[in-house]
Amino acid sequence: MALRDILVCLDPTDAGEHRLRLAAAIAREHQAHLSAAYVMTEEIAGAAPYGDLGIAAPAGAAGLAEGSLVAGMPAPQIPPAPNADTTRGAALADIIEQRYRETVRPNDIDGDWHLFGSGEAADLVTLVKTVDLVVYGQSSSDYRAPSGFRPEDIITACGRPMLVVPYAGNFAAIGRRALIAWDGTREATRALHDAVPLLGKAEAVMVVTVRAREASFDRDPPGLDRIVRHLERHGIAARAEHTLQGDMPVSDVLLSRATDFDADLIVAGAYHHSQFREALLGGVSRELLAHMTAPVLMSH
Repeated sequence: MALRDILVCLDPTDAGEHRLRLAAAIAREHQAHLSAAYVMTEEIAGAAPYGDLGIAAPAGAAGLAEGSLVAGMPAPQIPPAPNADTTRGAALADIIEQRYRETVRPNDIDGDWHLFGSGEAADLVTLVKTVDLVVYGQSSSDYRAPSGFRPEDIITACGRPMLVVPYAGNFAAIGRRALIAWDGTREATRALHDAVPLLGKAEAVMVVTVRAREASFDRDPPGLDRIVRHLERHGIAARAEHTLQGDMPVSDVLLSRATDFDADLIVAGAYHHSQFREALLGGVSRELLAHMTAPVLMSH
């Protein structure tokens, strides 16, 4: 399936700006629409002030009371005001929208701007269900999304592929060197097929199956060779690899192999087990989202 409709979710951080640029690069490559979503929050602990956004404050911002917070972020050269209100959050949303417009306009990319309140996660999920790909940010201590807006919340509810971009690093392109985690589950199958449009210019693709015991190498992994042939029929050069888990968690094995392979994209099924079970016992999806070093395409 061609990518024609992409949604990027933004926030007031440097990582949010890098994510926007990556989403715009994907949209240009696929001649796709690129819409943007932004969630207004009451407080953004640790987020950068106006001066680090790279965009001028909106008209009227200078009239804010000294020290006012804009969505929890201190406006420069302004002392604290006794109370915050939604006007300041709207001012910051204007800045992020301006950033989005200034990114897509020179590239003739069409798209829409969507604004959500902190209690409107269900509305964002409804929107995500109508696009081909959503580009989202990894959770970080610099910016914590409101309840219901975490990557795992959206992935498990939307039924669409999500490209989760690490908060550290700047990724100009993806899909040139990709690692696909394969275990034969429904989630891995969805992720594999959802990734195909992003692999059209791949130089190398490695399909990795992680085995718990060396004896299991004698058995063929579920459909691994057939998956490689399927990718080749799409013009994607791929090879299969069997890796022993050893004493490491599966997520660490995948991240280690991705680093060795110099992967700019990891493809993995999301939450084969419930989020509750993964929270209690640990799980591949949860650990990949927490420790990713390259963008991860996930499908549930």
